[in-house]
Amino acid sequence: MFYAVLFFIFAAVLGTALRDTLWCNTLKLFNVIFAGLAASSLGPVLAHTMRTLWGSRAFYFNFLALWFVFWIVCGLLQTATNKLSRVKVKFNPKVNLYGGYVAALLLALTFLSFSIFTMHQAPLAEKFMFKGFNSNGMMTGAWYNFYAYVGGGAMAGSNEAKSFDEYRRGCDEFRRTLEKHVEATGTTASEMTFK
Repeated sequence: MFYAVLFFIFAAVLGTALRDTLWCNTLKLFNVIFAGLAASSLGPVLAHTMRTLWGSRAFYFNFLALWFVFWIVCGLLQTATNKLSRVKVKFNPKVNLYGGYVAALLLALTFLSFSIFTMHQAPLAEKFMFKGFNSNGMMTGAWYNFYAYVGGGAMAGSNEAKSFDEYRRGCDEFRRTLEKHVEATGTTASEMTFK
């Protein structure tokens, strides 16, 4: 079931991007990359602020903050690139066609990788979707490793994981804590504080 969800995300992004040209898809790819980097950097800060204001829904804020920042930044970048790039760069028709397909594929893979990264912090059971989600599985660390490499040590703060394995274990513990909390109280509402 989990792989069906991943396939749907991948196919939806790829399907919408295949109709665009090399230039449009390249701009979208860079917009998604920069929005993902901004969300990875600013999302935890926003989540911490949200937890201080509304502690009763602390389990949701990591996931929501990542996507909120991502969509805001991606929307602003897409609007800016649409306004600044009204004249599309012309390529050889074959380069434009096949290059557009390659850029669409990279766009879909990048979006999928960021989506999987956010699923680690989602308020779901430790082994959600009929135990289909394996936090140590293929591609789950792709976005984290990319962000850690591009960030040049930005992930090495005192409250941040030093490696993907440490990050994954922290997220697994978060989801395990949520699952135990729901079993004990019957709700996700909590006044507990989480990293």
